[in-house]
Amino acid sequence: MTRLVDDADFVVIGTGAGGATAARVLSAAGHSVIMVEEGPSLGKQARARGLLDAMSQSVRDFATVATEGIAPIPLLQGRCVGGSTAINSGIIWRTPADVRLAWRRDYGLDDLVGPGLDRAFDVIEEELGVATVESSVMGGNGHLMAHAADLLGLPGRPMRRNVPGCRGRARCLQGCPEGARQSMDVAYVPRALESGARLHTLCRARRVLFRGSRATGVEGVALDACTRKPIGKFRFSAHRAVILAAGAIHTPLLLLQSGLRRNVGDGFQAHPGVAVLGRFREQVGMGYGASQAYEVPLRDRDMKLESISLPPELLATRIPGAGATWQQNLARLNHFAQWCAIIRMETRGRVRRGLFGGPRVHYRPTHRDVERLKQAASLLARMLLTAGAEEVYPGISGVRSVMTEAAQADEILAAPLRQRDFHLMASHHFASAKASNDARHGVVAPDLGVHGAQGLYVMDASALPSNMGVNPQHTIMGVVMQAAERLAS
Repeated sequence: MTRLVDDADFVVIGTGAGGATAARVLSAAGHSVIMVEEGPSLGKQARARGLLDAMSQSVRDFATVATEGIAPIPLLQGRCVGGSTAINSGIIWRTPADVRLAWRRDYGLDDLVGPGLDRAFDVIEEELGVATVESSVMGGNGHLMAHAADLLGLPGRPMRRNVPGCRGRARCLQGCPEGARQSMDVAYVPRALESGARLHTLCRARRVLFRGSRATGVEGVALDACTRKPIGKFRFSAHRAVILAAGAIHTPLLLLQSGLRRNVGDGFQAHPGVAVLGRFREQVGMGYGASQAYEVPLRDRDMKLESISLPPELLATRIPGAGATWQQNLARLNHFAQWCAIIRMETRGRVRRGLFGGPRVHYRPTHRDVERLKQAASLLARMLLTAGAEEVYPGISGVRSVMTEAAQADEILAAPLRQRDFHLMASHHFASAKASNDARHGVVAPDLGVHGAQGLYVMDASALPSNMGVNPQHTIMGVVMQAAERLAS
């Protein structure tokens, strides 16, 4: 049986937004760094062209990890070098001012969200080529949403993304064919390797090792590249610190498996999303243009509307009808547009260890959260019809399946809907090991070091104290860059 042994100043678990940023900063400062990734390394040539094959390569458990209950919500997570940054649309948002104020007031995170965060954002945006989506790659889906926002007087705008040279192939989920998106596998992991860091892929961390209260390393199993079955074990020693950056579901799981309990997994939050589909007389061309290009931020309503282009394989599953009707709609695949909304839900759940070692995520939207879902879906339907859609398909149980007039969108608001009437997915996860200056209410301190442990840090979205209503990658990277710089010195 294979046995991997290695040691360095720092061992970083995970290569997503947090882990790659930490490794990049620490290695650039001259420290030896080991990066540990459960998934494979997928270069441009290694990424499968077909959606299903690509998802099996890079998405954890083929997106089958979900919340518990009668209406489970799938929890989309990347599992490859680059983590979820390798399967997202590269959307960049600076932390909103109201969120920064709340984190300072309620959790004492003055150092992490003060002026230093803006400096970190400046560095990251320069290094990742962040820019506003140009009209030439907006695509029909994005242009139609911009038209709808203009007609209804909504505060829409082209997105800011870390995709310099985007050619609008709408393949972000499968992996950019040109490598234009500056996900962590393209940007910071290579930078860390150039600075001397080492990368171990197909290694699933099981627990953190301790000597007394000090973290001294991590151990786990090595996986077969094809079957993902264990083929050996590894033990990586850390002279200075272990950094957990496995995401807001698996970082708390690692902490729990390592014997840490207090507050771990409590307070989990997310941004569940709902999508609405519309069919237009003219061709939309969803397969052309940026995967996500236009957005309507409605912070006073705790939602953000987005254009989202789906690959044909996924779009076909959303088309209504059966038999000949479905085939007729399939023949007009190029005439569909899809827009979605991410909801800043107030509910807080928890992450626990399941019977067989995997995660159990308890998360149930509140009544007010469901009302926000209704408002978002109604507005999306109204926007599509206002923009000229011949038919709109809400995809919501309990309301009409096909809408043809803008006034019909109000039926969603009037219907007595429940969470299980919606088809939801959550790709942004937060706060399962939240930072606080008070150990009674958090898992990590403002320096992201775990309360009650030495040499153990959490540097991913687990440490963010709450959801934000906007895409979290930039915030994760900015917060971690500051924490890693302090740790490096």
